[in-house]
Amino acid sequence: MILYNNRRHLLTWGLGTLVLGLLAVGVRLYCEPAETETLPGGKFVGLCYGIAGGVLVLFALALTFLRFVPSWWFIGSRAFWLKGHIWLGLLSVVLILCHSGLRFGGVYERILYVLFFLVVLTGIFGVIVQQLLPRWMTLQVPGEVPFEQIPNVCATLCEKADLEMDDKCKSPVPATEDRIKDWYKKVARPFLEGPFDRTGVLSDASKTTQVIADLRSLPGIDPPTADLLTRLGEYCNERRRLGRQESLHRLLHGWLYVHVPLAWAMTVMMLVHAIMASLYYHQ
Repeated sequence: MILYNNRRHLLTWGLGTLVLGLLAVGVRLYCEPAETETLPGGKFVGLCYGIAGGVLVLFALALTFLRFVPSWWFIGSRAFWLKGHIWLGLLSVVLILCHSGLRFGGVYERILYVLFFLVVLTGIFGVIVQQLLPRWMTLQVPGEVPFEQIPNVCATLCEKADLEMDDKCKSPVPATEDRIKDWYKKVARPFLEGPFDRTGVLSDASKTTQVIADLRSLPGIDPPTADLLTRLGEYCNERRRLGRQESLHRLLHGWLYVHVPLAWAMTVMMLVHAIMASLYYHQ
């Protein structure tokens, strides 16, 4: 879902959110009493803003539960809920600020505000990442492999490299053959088989080229051995591409491991705040 170049999307959700936000601020300023510093959040107007903002927060949180009811077509598409999650979540910021009158209360309320703003900031970061990173991944990682299949592809690369070593690593110079086998066992094979090592020599394309060139310069490199080194270089390049995709995929989805727990913690604290405020209001 592209947010920044979809005119219909911006005209409906974006403009609608802007209008409602400005209307909320305008009503809040109109209701501002002249005899007090600011309108208390516990009064009727302040409570209305707090309830409205809380409802929008709960609506945004409801996106989490859509995966459990995929057959409920009548509640709308996931795209609809995702748009509402983003735009109405932003509108909730305006309503909550109108509710408090830019006052942050006691320690509990300040902690709640910190969580609220962290949720909003991580959400904005996630939207930016989700909009920009997929296009960048297409440019940086051509021929993208499904993320779940990367371990299988790495295992296949390692099997092919093992077969190449068994078939072609037969240099007429024993010392050269031992050198290549030792390099493959200690450096190349762990790189192909194990987790992607961003600090390793083979994780850098230029260093990999230099290593392969150094091995080619050894005495007794016949055509089969030269072809073997070429193939090993290609396998290392493929593993490096898969490693880059792994890193980008983690960045693409990793922010959720911060955003979602913060959102749940904020929601629980918000409900406790609402109950405490309701009990205090009815005393």
